[in-house]
Amino acid sequence: MARIVLFSPTPPDLSAFGVRGLQASLKAAGHDVRLVLFPGSIGLSQEDGSYVYRYADTVIDQALELAAGADVVGVSFFTNYFDRAVQLTAAVRERLGIPVVWGGVHATVRPEEALDHADFVCRGEGEAALDRLARELATGRPADAIPGIWTRRDGEIVDNGLAPLAPDLDALPFFDFSGQDQYVMAPERGRIVPLTAEALGLALPRLPHWNGRLVTAYRTMTDRGCPHGCAYCNVPTVKALFRGGGVPYFRHRGVPHVMAELRQIIARYPFIEAIQLFDDTFFSRRLDWLREFAAAYKADIGLPLYCQASPTTLEAEKLDVLIEAGLCYVEMGIQTGSPRMREIFRRPEDDEAVLAGARLLHSRRDKLLPPDYHVIIDAPWEEEEDLLATVRLLARLPKPFGLAIASLVYFPETELYRRAKAEGRIQHEETEIYRRPFYLRPQRSYAAFMLYLLTFQRIPAGVYAFLLRPGTVAWCSRHVPPAVYKLGYAVGEAARLGAKGATALSRGDFGRIAAFVRRTLRHDPTVAGRKG
Repeated sequence: MARIVLFSPTPPDLSAFGVRGLQASLKAAGHDVRLVLFPGSIGLSQEDGSYVYRYADTVIDQALELAAGADVVGVSFFTNYFDRAVQLTAAVRERLGIPVVWGGVHATVRPEEALDHADFVCRGEGEAALDRLARELATGRPADAIPGIWTRRDGEIVDNGLAPLAPDLDALPFFDFSGQDQYVMAPERGRIVPLTAEALGLALPRLPHWNGRLVTAYRTMTDRGCPHGCAYCNVPTVKALFRGGGVPYFRHRGVPHVMAELRQIIARYPFIEAIQLFDDTFFSRRLDWLREFAAAYKADIGLPLYCQASPTTLEAEKLDVLIEAGLCYVEMGIQTGSPRMREIFRRPEDDEAVLAGARLLHSRRDKLLPPDYHVIIDAPWEEEEDLLATVRLLARLPKPFGLAIASLVYFPETELYRRAKAEGRIQHEETEIYRRPFYLRPQRSYAAFMLYLLTFQRIPAGVYAFLLRPGTVAWCSRHVPPAVYKLGYAVGEAARLGAKGATALSRGDFGRIAAFVRRTLRHDPTVAGRKG
């Protein structure tokens, strides 16, 4: 049995599916596994990449105390947490002399870079590979010939291929939310504390529910992979690595396995009020699977259900089956309304598919909360007319709805990364990718500001129609300076915050106010791209 410590710089909601799954699997294999989560946003990141996240010395000291005596330390992170992962890794190697293994999507697509910082890198799914690595290190045996584990021998990189895909997700244990041997950096306290039920309850996402109330939700994933091939996403990049193997990259769990997890989690944490399925496209499941899931969910769980869809997978029969089980909210990726940008993004739907999906959701508005639609802007290939096409499409969607606006990030080795690299658009990857924010305020142009205005629910459709007339667009694009859009954005956000605060006070929703205060005290603002 080996002693393993897992470090994970992670978003504030503490879902951390990858390391929670690894902790559960490695525990089941007999190892002593400690998990330390380092939640944080990327809200301080600057467009020019000038801001570098670093943990305080006191946090690093505590992390090293928790890692002392381990046989191996694993570090798993998302691309935008690269600087934090490097800092933790360097501290462990230099001050403790313990070998470090990197894992996750970033390490899988960038193994050579990972070995500039870590002793090992796991390429692929780590359940079996990390089990074997830990056993070899604990017993002092050579660890340079493990499938999926890359390392260096005599200064040269040892390529051990890919760790195999798990063929049966139902054979894996649930994500470990036990709180046992789990710790979390409490940003408002500036120190690492045990991950108690109370700490978890404060960190879990609070999602909108009926009458403006927020509910505490448990997030989970029931699949690995995605059926789509979007050019900006790293899932197709990893999927391509495993092409031709015996196990499909896109896999999902069985209904009994999912239900057992949900029953366990709500029994352990009675404060959970809703379930959010974080799968990229839950509606891609076959109808018979969804029917089985819906019947079991309604009978066993019965909490409000939240999930994600895409225009090409959303269907009326599937939607109605899930609504009957308790579905109350759907968010859907649109990304762009421009045919040219759809081709660049590898998005297969057209305007009619988007409109059909939006109208379907709107037709169930007595049973569903207003949906959120995702869009991506700030791509270098996007011209003003492309963004206006997105605005015009969104203006046709039935209100109310919210928008989740994201600025394009070139995730390493994706199709758009390779295109931008070939065109000379990327010069310094750490500043232009790893430290780039997800959200740049849509206030630089008339089209961007029109997108922002669509996040306000009470502006009459006639106003949008006037503002999107060709003559209005041409005049404002020529004569209105960007400073006006910046001022308009500031006024709009102040009004939005004031309205939310007044509503919370009028309803006595002091929990919502307390959550806002906690977020403010972290001094690390969350990404502000979700509006509505």
